[in-house]
Amino acid sequence: MECFIVLPEDVDLARNELMLRGEEAHHAIRSLRLHAGDELLATNLIGACYQCRIEHSIGGMLTCSIEQVLPNFGEPKMDVLLIAAIISQPARWEFLLEKATELGVKAIEAIQTERTEPFHPRLERSKKILRAAVKQTKRAWMPALIFAKDGSQEILFRDAMASAQAEGRTIIVLHEEAPPAHSIVNAIASAIGQRLAIVVGPEGGFTTEEVRLAKSEFSAHIVSLGPRRLRAETASLAALSIAMSHQR
Repeated sequence: MECFIVLPEDVDLARNELMLRGEEAHHAIRSLRLHAGDELLATNLIGACYQCRIEHSIGGMLTCSIEQVLPNFGEPKMDVLLIAAIISQPARWEFLLEKATELGVKAIEAIQTERTEPFHPRLERSKKILRAAVKQTKRAWMPALIFAKDGSQEILFRDAMASAQAEGRTIIVLHEEAPPAHSIVNAIASAIGQRLAIVVGPEGGFTTEEVRLAKSEFSAHIVSLGPRRLRAETASLAALSIAMSHQR
């Protein structure tokens, strides 16, 4: 069953109907050649999916009857915020956004660290990537994307850590110099049922002072992903995969 995005204002629960418009309707009608009687899934990106059946098409819009409302459909039980130093190569940053969304991350916060290279992601393009990944994986929520608009005010490492702590999240910082005994697997296993913030640094890693700050001021778990030195996006996705595998 194909998944589409529906605007919340185009859902009428009183009449058990919803409307698909614009690119979503065009994709269904022209590309997939769906017609009356066919089933589809629609996500409003803010917590609900709808199992629907197409009733008719008028003026490039699809009217669908809602057969079932599916709250939090496709969402993992684990609530994970990914705090990631911005990757300066656009293709690698966009790959991270796409795959993190597919894995079920709740939010992505882009930060500046002492070793982060300058790069300001385009907000609209980033959101487009998230929307496509949500449709691919049939999720009810689109992850929140948190970063400074137009580079006017960077989100600093300390500020991101303080925000995660204020939300009551268990903070897990990936650090290549962490002893192997301090495994991310053990840290996540001990935090089952808690909201997590997984923090990944830039290509050059976190500085000694940033690691000290995370541990002393924010009670972060400083953990290892293993003996290999991974690229930032690889480390992020490996950590998210481990987190999602520990759901109950």
